[in-house]
Amino acid sequence: MNIIEKNNLVDEAYNQLLQMIASGEWVEGSKLPSESQLCETLGVSRNTVRVALSKLNALGLIESRQGFGYSVRNLNIGIYLNSMLPTMLLHSRDLESITEFRIGVESEAAAVAEDLERMRVACEKAEAHMGDPDMFAKYDMEFHRAVAEASKNQLFIKAAEMLESMYTVWLMGLLRTHGMEKSHVFHYNIYRSIANKKGDDAKRYMTEHMEDVLRKVRIDNERKRKLKEKTEQ
Repeated sequence: MNIIEKNNLVDEAYNQLLQMIASGEWVEGSKLPSESQLCETLGVSRNTVRVALSKLNALGLIESRQGFGYSVRNLNIGIYLNSMLPTMLLHSRDLESITEFRIGVESEAAAVAEDLERMRVACEKAEAHMGDPDMFAKYDMEFHRAVAEASKNQLFIKAAEMLESMYTVWLMGLLRTHGMEKSHVFHYNIYRSIANKKGDDAKRYMTEHMEDVLRKVRIDNERKRKLKEKTEQ
């Protein structure tokens, strides 16, 4: 955890505590540090810590026991995905952070994916719209959601559903700037690897694909930064 420096101390404390649970650093059934320890670690007041803990308790993520303090509840993933993952993604620093998140999640999803039909359809529809960045973006993200769904992992699926709505509009602009051909080739290679039951190859192609997207995000961010500096001079 990091010392909090932002103005909304309760939200920041809550988000950091939530991330400790979601990441597995605080495992199910484990005792949370004492309020005084959390105050010292986060650099906030006892009242801020208590309010943040109350929010986690209200969500059912932690529970309080007399003479023991707070502990992480034995969570049912199906119940808590809808509250935890959206909060984590929506509080990510920026598009670059979310893209880094995608590299890890989607590479693992590709490694274990099996069901091909929706991937095939998304690839074909994207190819049919190679001249239309907006429609290609729609089917690009449908392909990524299809990979997640084919993994049968509810965490991957929920992440893909959220990312599809968060990412599609931005992707339209990226495709206008950087083109569609490279993404389509990556998708085809991922699909072919999964079809041939080569999970390691599928994971490698997805990692390369998302790292290429991250590179483009950073290029665009640098371009915006330079443009802003120029206009402020």
